[in-house]
Amino acid sequence: MELDQQGLALTGATNNGAELFRSALDELVYFKSSVLSTLDKAIAEDPGFALPYFARAYLDLFMTEPKFAKHAKLTIDELKSKVDINKLPSRERHHAAAIEAWIEGDLRKSARILDQLGLDEPRDILALRIGHELDFFSGNKRSLRDRVARQLSAWTPSDAHYGIVQGCYAFGLEENGQYERAQEHGLIALSVRPDDVWALHAVTHSFEMRGAIADGLRFMSDRSNDWAEGNLFSAHNWWHKALFNTDIGDYATAFKIYDEAIFNQDSPKIALVLLDASSLLWRLHLLGVPVADRFAKLAAAWEALEPDPFYVFNDVHAVMAYIGSGRIADARAVVSRLERYVTSGRQDSNNYHNTIRVGLPLAKALVAFGEERYGTALELLYGVRENAIEFGGSEAQRDAIDRTLLEAAIRSGRANLANALASERINLNPHNPYNWSKMAEALRLSNAVERARESDTRSQALKAEVFQAVTPGHAQSGAPIGSPLQH
Repeated sequence: MELDQQGLALTGATNNGAELFRSALDELVYFKSSVLSTLDKAIAEDPGFALPYFARAYLDLFMTEPKFAKHAKLTIDELKSKVDINKLPSRERHHAAAIEAWIEGDLRKSARILDQLGLDEPRDILALRIGHELDFFSGNKRSLRDRVARQLSAWTPSDAHYGIVQGCYAFGLEENGQYERAQEHGLIALSVRPDDVWALHAVTHSFEMRGAIADGLRFMSDRSNDWAEGNLFSAHNWWHKALFNTDIGDYATAFKIYDEAIFNQDSPKIALVLLDASSLLWRLHLLGVPVADRFAKLAAAWEALEPDPFYVFNDVHAVMAYIGSGRIADARAVVSRLERYVTSGRQDSNNYHNTIRVGLPLAKALVAFGEERYGTALELLYGVRENAIEFGGSEAQRDAIDRTLLEAAIRSGRANLANALASERINLNPHNPYNWSKMAEALRLSNAVERARESDTRSQALKAEVFQAVTPGHAQSGAPIGSPLQH
């Protein structure tokens, strides 16, 4: 019987098929661009070996788009034509059931199935890594941490993929506000494999959420050879670096990163790439920074995607691009599609409930903001933000909601609310210059001129501290920026 890296059975695999799958498993957990090709070779080598089919279907579902979900279903249908899934061992049956649930739109059910599998097989790295991703997509931040914690004791430093488990735990800790511990576990993972881009991502998040911008820039630049290109996650990590630059007012570098590493004519036109592009441009848009024709090109890419509602997190980011490019009618069309979906949609899917509670009011708020109906935008945003975690994404990604709310409060002249929201941000993260600059704007609404001047001074001092703490090479460029990889 062939075994995987953790000693678990690879039922139905020949020697060659097992070797290919073990390689693919390494490539999957480290986000290597070769994983799809390797899985296709494993399927061709062993048509009755189920696990490569499952891994291939999971990767399609990662894309969070309806057309890829259809590809995943075709992959599972192909497997069913080769083997009777009901006669496979329990491990394989759990993976099949989790994929079926995800295809049907019930991400939390899929995550629970993999959690049950983890109780029986805590060293199934495929189940752990995919379950972790499902917790992220479905906004279950407690499980994002505790799923890994439940299985961590089954792993030792001598195990293959031990670092991957540590990196996943680091991200779960970070999303639950345990930033120092997240950094600790992320660095453990990176000591195992410096090119563990998910662990690097978790540590970067921990710097961002603490406002440790200089530390974050140094960390990313010093390790750029390990993450900047050659993997499927490079564009997202470049997005994080661009956020640091944006918050210190280094817009030239943020645009350089956007153009060379996040979105350009050679970028894969998939939602996972487009939403990072939308998110960065929207932050710049809120700051009043001109973005030239970037929004227009991005909106055209969103328009080319299949429009059927599937993962409302994507729909909201499409609305950002439409609003930013002045295509208000197209933004309203997305709202109309979501309204029709809610009327006739499947009530047993996570996306249905997330659309009602978060996505639809958020999309309406963005349209109102784009139409300069800031009071309406404010009311919608204020009502939705307490449920926003259900929407998916990370704390850093969802911060776009709070930034838009604060900007709407300022632009609608709601001085008391603007002051309160800025105070909220400063007390949570007093080291981010953006927070102090927004406090200054809020204070000016209240005619608190001297305090506003003090806040502006604090913002400028924090920016200066970052530029003094990092060399020009770190602050401005880092390693050569690579274009995002084709999917």
